[in-house]
Amino acid sequence: MAKFVHVLLKVQEALGVVLFIGLTAVVTLQIVSRFVFHSPYIWSEEVARFLFFWVALTGASISVRLRRHFVIDVIQMAAVGGSARMARLQTWLRLFGDVAILGFSILLLVLGWEYTGLGTFRVGTNSEINMSLVYAAIPFAAGTMVTYSVANIIETLKDLRSDGHVDHPKEGST
Repeated sequence: MAKFVHVLLKVQEALGVVLFIGLTAVVTLQIVSRFVFHSPYIWSEEVARFLFFWVALTGASISVRLRRHFVIDVIQMAAVGGSARMARLQTWLRLFGDVAILGFSILLLVLGWEYTGLGTFRVGTNSEINMSLVYAAIPFAAGTMVTYSVANIIETLKDLRSDGHVDHPKEGST
């Protein structure tokens, strides 16, 4: 599973970069057409909003994997000479957070799937983009959040079994 999660994360990071480049290009086009040529493209604002939605949800799911999302530091383990008991408590608290994120992600996946289906019958006013393509960001992000949460839970349970304290994953690694 670790290899699958690693590949999924890399694909999702690349998708996020492509979406962000697209967002930047559309916003730049909008600014230039409006303020330089005084003839704005009316679809550009709507497309920028849709791309931003995808970028935000893609980033949120990546943050779940890197444990940079929904973080509340209850016990700071940076203290010098943290005890093994405190490390174990920190690991249990991390597990609790991962399980809570998993539950929320499952709910978001189910409701997002239903919402995407409703978008089939709607199109963007100016862009004529089918809204199911826009709303698909919700179950896509939620599905990857579920995958990342399960991977994080598995890693945390391994930490508990080994009676050690290891933060998984470190920033920049998987």
